[in-house]
Amino acid sequence: MIENAKRPLVFVAHPDDEILGCGVLLQRVPAALVVFAVDGAPAGFGFERKFGSLENYSVARFREAGRALGLAGNCSFLRLRARAGAYFPDRHLFEHLQEAAESLLRIASEFSPDAIITHAFEGGHIDHDACSVLAHHTAKRLSLNGFEFPLYWRSETGQDVIQRFRDPHAEEITLNPSEREIAIKNKMLSEYGSQQDLLAVFSPMQERFRQFRFCDHARPAWTLSYSGNWRDRRDARIALRRYSEFSEAFSTM
Repeated sequence: MIENAKRPLVFVAHPDDEILGCGVLLQRVPAALVVFAVDGAPAGFGFERKFGSLENYSVARFREAGRALGLAGNCSFLRLRARAGAYFPDRHLFEHLQEAAESLLRIASEFSPDAIITHAFEGGHIDHDACSVLAHHTAKRLSLNGFEFPLYWRSETGQDVIQRFRDPHAEEITLNPSEREIAIKNKMLSEYGSQQDLLAVFSPMQERFRQFRFCDHARPAWTLSYSGNWRDRRDARIALRRYSEFSEAFSTM
């Protein structure tokens, strides 16, 4: 059970994902490490104009993360790095699975967590799904308990579904926060000033988790098609191929 986790590694794609999915849990555990997968600064959305450069935008987001996680009082964070030392670019984690896996394994081995917690594989964001692939791999390699949480995905009718699992037949664990925990979580979220418009659709009232089960990342039961332009649809097809290649390489190790 996730309530038994005392030293979890929370592996998420972007700054703010950790608070949305685990902001209450992070307040309850004696120690935790958050690991961010990508630089949080996607190209093509105008952030370079608002912040002067994409690098400035990334720096701003991780400063926000430091302030937000400081409110938990028992949590630190690290970032994945490629072999050459660079951070992985937002929306392109699926292109760097092997190097990202090496970085995550190294961090997890040094931290010695008793569980790893990450995004559910749900087709909402291409980096979230790549995190799921990497976390399942790490849990197997290190014999860790694994848990996942939902954030968002789009239904077949085009409706955005927020904080609910896409395939809810598996047993779920719900954390119901106290008023104090809600207040702290809201304060943590408020530190993410650059994301306030996006965060407004999420509720701090519940956090849902479930234990890892077998997931065929290369062949999901639903159509994987990230919302957006033709490039996002193309990347979904490429990502499935990369997940399959990564899985096959792992199975021979």
